[in-house]
Amino acid sequence: MPTSLFQHARTRAIVLAAALFGALALFLAAAPPALAHDELVSATPADGTVLEEAPAEIKLVFSSELMDLGNQVIVADASGADQVQAEPILNRETLVQKLPALSDGEYQVSWRAVSSDGHPITGAFSFTVGDPASTDAATDPAAGGAESTPATDQASPAPDQTAIADSQNTSSGTFGPLGWVLTIVGGAVVGVLIYVVVVLVNKRRRGGSA
Repeated sequence: MPTSLFQHARTRAIVLAAALFGALALFLAAAPPALAHDELVSATPADGTVLEEAPAEIKLVFSSELMDLGNQVIVADASGADQVQAEPILNRETLVQKLPALSDGEYQVSWRAVSSDGHPITGAFSFTVGDPASTDAATDPAAGGAESTPATDQASPAPDQTAIADSQNTSSGTFGPLGWVLTIVGGAVVGVLIYVVVVLVNKRRRGGSA
């Protein structure tokens, strides 16, 4: 009889341990997609858009609510000068950057936002105001436009743009602090449960042998 009880307890312990290991494997497999960084869903104006009139704002919509921490939008003209004169406005998952009156030409937009998991995400796109052909003709001497004078000092990228590029390199492919915390907590809980199962099996074993 004690031997039968011991075998039954051992079988239950094995089944429970297998279930716990399966649950841990499922948690680790499902955690990265669930904790993936938020991403840009849409931008207005969209990348590559040619506009007849300059936009009054840049509107960025993300897949989840952003954190109001260090969000930034840079709108650089052909010379690299940032045209932004105010801070962006965050409304949950929507980031809006008001713009001054922009001249005709191509503009490069670089944005930085803080994902809901606390990790920075970045991106860039461009749009053009006015007819690109007429803009090029106005600055091309061969096309009969005003002759352009070469600049003595080439405009360097804005420091904020360099910081954005650095943060993009360091943030890509990472799990995020929240993901690591949940993984450690989940592993600790599974370890405690396995320890409890082992203790119970040992007690039953000693009771059966007695």
